[in-house]
Amino acid sequence: MTDMATFLADAWVSLCAALGAATVLLRLKDLVQRPEIARRFQFCLWVLVVLMLARIGHWGGWGWLFSAITSICAALIPLTALVLSEGLVRRHAPPVLKQFCAWGGVTFGLLGLFQFGNIEFERLAGLMLFQLFGLGGVALFVLRRDRDSLSHAENRTINLISLSFLLILPFLATDFMRGTSLDLPVRLGGVAVLGLCWLSIAMNRSGLRPWDTLHGFGIVFVVAALLSLIVLGIVPMDMRSGLQVMTIILASLMLLAIWQAAIALRIEDRQLIALREIADADGHGPKVSLELLRRAAGSPDAFLVDEADLADMNLNELRASFTATPVQQLGATDDEQVNWLFSRFDATHAVFLSDTPLQLIMLNSPEIAALDSTGTALRAVQRMAQVLVSEGQA
Repeated sequence: MTDMATFLADAWVSLCAALGAATVLLRLKDLVQRPEIARRFQFCLWVLVVLMLARIGHWGGWGWLFSAITSICAALIPLTALVLSEGLVRRHAPPVLKQFCAWGGVTFGLLGLFQFGNIEFERLAGLMLFQLFGLGGVALFVLRRDRDSLSHAENRTINLISLSFLLILPFLATDFMRGTSLDLPVRLGGVAVLGLCWLSIAMNRSGLRPWDTLHGFGIVFVVAALLSLIVLGIVPMDMRSGLQVMTIILASLMLLAIWQAAIALRIEDRQLIALREIADADGHGPKVSLELLRRAAGSPDAFLVDEADLADMNLNELRASFTATPVQQLGATDDEQVNWLFSRFDATHAVFLSDTPLQLIMLNSPEIAALDSTGTALRAVQRMAQVLVSEGQA
């Protein structure tokens, strides 16, 4: 029963880490603007996703393939960190560090592939030291960079990456302690990966500092500890089981935090897109306004409704409704005519474009909510679109 509980705890933490890395991978184009850095970061994330998933099968004894993939990916960790760091600091690492990470990755990858049983303990001990010295060397390389040659945003990103390396080092060591006198109830390498993912999400959010993310991690840790105490009070268990429960809760909360941060980043991206479209607006007239709103709302189904299309409606009442509320959303109004427009054009938003003649733009963008920042951004774009139409009529 203890072995099964240990496996379940380890497997859940690794699964959360894989999902966290996959979440960052899906949002990578928004997190990293430079394509060369995005490709390097993508390589790192794929290695982490495969490692976190493969080692579940390795720990479960599901076959040689999972063990080999786990060993190869684990051996690549220092090399992936070095590849990413070189791109971030925009200079080559010392040749000694390059050769150490490259040849170490090849050596331990081959040892894991062939799995010589008589040197398994030595292989694991060597792999642990290789990872610790490799990541430590990469962190030192990053810290000794020429800060003046990089922008403030680049230095900020590198500081976040350096912080994640410092978090990873002690946590990775716990993955190699199973079966030793320092055996912990659960492997914590997955928690380190979740920390890396959380910091990565914060990279492109200018309002957040590294310490803000650390404070968030501290709050999550305290909440996980309190929830574990509550569970211990309901279901009596020993210290080992209690720590496993706490780690499971901690990994789950961190994964939720990463997912929530990814959603917040998507909302911020929507605001940025709207501002960019307003700043880059060129020309005037209804068609220009239609394209502006289509791009800003991310709605390919946006289309223009002229006064002739509304001949069977009370135009005065409709005009008064949109004069009072220029952007109306499905489910947020009691106006029967407006709701009928939503049904007729299969739209979620109706945007007022001009008074005389009456012109509307119907959008299908369910992710834009009227009361949050995305709705505010859409209202700002509507004002700009209305100005462009007025200039076209002048």
